[in-house]
Amino acid sequence: MNKDTLYLSIAKYSDSKETALYFREGKMSFRTFLSRIDRMADTLYGLGIRKDTVVSLLAPNVPESIIVLYALSKIGATMSLLHPLLPREILRESLKETKSTYLLILDVLYGNYADIEDLPEHTYFLSAYPDLNPIVKQGFKVLYRKELKKVDKSRYLHRLYDGKKDFPVNEEADRGSLLLRSGGTTGKSKTVLCTEHGINFVTDQSEKILCFPCKGHSMIGVLPIFHGFGLAMGIHAPLANEAASALMISYSGKEIVRKIKQNRLNVLLTIPYMVDKLMKTKGFSGKKLRNLLSTFIGADKPEERLFDSFDERMKKEGSANRLLEGYGLTETITVNFVNTLRENRKGSVGKALDGVRLRIAKREDLDSDLGPNKIGTIMISSPSVCLGYLNTPKDKQPFHYDKDGTKWLVTGDVGYYDEDGFLFFKSRERDVYKIAGYNVFPSEIEQVANSHKDILSCAAIFIESPTHPYMVLYCLAKEGKDELELAKNLRRYLSDRLIRYSVPEKIVFLKELPRTDIGKIDRNRLKKMWLEKKEER
Repeated sequence: MNKDTLYLSIAKYSDSKETALYFREGKMSFRTFLSRIDRMADTLYGLGIRKDTVVSLLAPNVPESIIVLYALSKIGATMSLLHPLLPREILRESLKETKSTYLLILDVLYGNYADIEDLPEHTYFLSAYPDLNPIVKQGFKVLYRKELKKVDKSRYLHRLYDGKKDFPVNEEADRGSLLLRSGGTTGKSKTVLCTEHGINFVTDQSEKILCFPCKGHSMIGVLPIFHGFGLAMGIHAPLANEAASALMISYSGKEIVRKIKQNRLNVLLTIPYMVDKLMKTKGFSGKKLRNLLSTFIGADKPEERLFDSFDERMKKEGSANRLLEGYGLTETITVNFVNTLRENRKGSVGKALDGVRLRIAKREDLDSDLGPNKIGTIMISSPSVCLGYLNTPKDKQPFHYDKDGTKWLVTGDVGYYDEDGFLFFKSRERDVYKIAGYNVFPSEIEQVANSHKDILSCAAIFIESPTHPYMVLYCLAKEGKDELELAKNLRRYLSDRLIRYSVPEKIVFLKELPRTDIGKIDRNRLKKMWLEKKEER
């Protein structure tokens, strides 16, 4: 099994003329990519970054951010990968928690944080500018004039190279060198300590997951690198297999359609919200869809209609591509279970990857597996499981150890597996509520509501009360529907399919459901909206 670092996994392609990165209308060969990584590693080493130095990287998927990532891996630095739209106070907390002494940030984002007093002294800038074509470069400085005002131009990384440096290349892939932020298995935000070997464990199985050779193909790199799935599968998996990552700063249906047409995009990694938007994008049809070979979906639980409509379009255009769901957590870095073109089952999140063990257990007995078709806590034993939460006592870590020393991640999710080993995700444990003594699952309410012919998307929100707890269902309906009539119809529909305590007390229709920065439904915002309206009443 490959135990290389991220850098060593791709260093073997230093003479390859195959495309490593697509960005905007340009492309970069592995030969150029590796040369720039080595040059960047020399630059960062010259700035004082050493093995185990903690470096925070705050940038979207532009070529320089990927180059910096692999350069840090070559040196052996500890990388704290942050959301490119991180709130100011969360950035301050993260820098303090991780003890970051360096901050590497995209130039056009710096203005949002420039006046934070305790930013690291060693703050440097990377940019999309060096990888733009000449015409776009002309407008870049004008377009971002305001954002670039506070940037110290003497601190641009691409200007700071001062010669080759002699330092040992890091070869330790099992050390905790990756810090990723997670909601945690208890719902509270945590910083997860991961290994580079954990990423390679998954990417080494890329061709089995894809069901075709990687080399010469291209996978979308739009989910930011702070996102385990985006880092492992969107960026590293193709690069570690001499394939290309098609980088995008943010999701763009038009750009996806253009790259598919150019045959510069063969594999999509996406979330339900993106699929919905893509299906409505002009041009996402025709024979060019045959260039798409696989599409994998995660994050929010997808609605069944998405699978039906997406797959039907692919069949119509003669494409073998299908929408395939997987399952993983930041604590496992990325997917550990996935449906493939060869092995898939409707409603499931797929089978375990090679080397992954699954247990479904009762919370009061984590040593015993309940067996097929029994709902319980999902537990995972895998080489990709994280080392733990940063600055967290041992008794607060999300692990259970068997008598033989086997380490299990207690996910905080509920589900079951069938006789053939397909895993079915039901809900988050923290998303199970008691109403009149009965367990109520928001995910179950949403699944049933989404099966109604006139509902496009929805979110069920639990409203606490010592005397009368209840559920509120926010919905996005098809255009032209009478909301009062649809609410009555939907309530009857739900009453026929759910226990009475799961039937929402209130059904509210919105023109658009609020979303987080990575496209998930913002349930906290919906709950706040309801409570604010309740106070007004």
